Amino acid sequence: MKFSRMVAILAAAALLSAPAGAQQKSSEAAAAAPNAYRVQVVISEFDGAAKLSSLPYTIPVAELTGESRTVGSVRVGIRVPVSTSSKSGENSIQYVDVGSNLDVRVKRGNPEHYELELTLERSWLYVRDQNKDGKTEGRQWAPGDPAPSLAPLLHHFRTVMEFALRDGRPGETAVTTDPVTGHVLKVDVVLTVLK
Repeated sequence: MKFSRMVAILAAAALLSAPAGAQQKSSEAAAAAPNAYRVQVVISEFDGAAKLSSLPYTIPVAELTGESRTVGSVRVGIRVPVSTSSKSGENSIQYVDVGSNLDVRVKRGNPEHYELELTLERSWLYVRDQNKDGKTEGRQWAPGDPAPSLAPLLHHFRTVMEFALRDGRPGETAVTTDPVTGHVLKVDVVLTVLK
């Protein structure tokens, strides 16, 4: 009798604890479920108050199960031939990448904040041109311009930034001034969690 009562008590305890364990496992699975993010980066260039250009990039990234970090990359641009010569006087052509390279890493800090690391490299051709007064001035090469020489000037901007972001809210802004042209480069970032 005591044995059957003991078995009944153990069976009841097992049945009562099973739903609680299942709830705990389902909440842990939901917390570990993969998340997808959309990272929007906008690089704007200003000459004083006048906006010269705005380059938007959208980078989708997904958090894999068991991983706490996600990575996304974008590479866009052209390869420009550059003439080089060796010590012996031999000439050759090497290609240099010109354009934008973006790498993002997203890490979930807590349910409200996300840590985002952005590595941004942007390079562009700089050409010399005569203005209407006959003076030579430099400016960024644009489609439709004559091809640059085999020894072009390259502008380069590189930054590594870390942000603490909330879902859908703009992040801090990086601002820098180009020492050659005086133009201001501004970088804006928004992280959106995709459900």
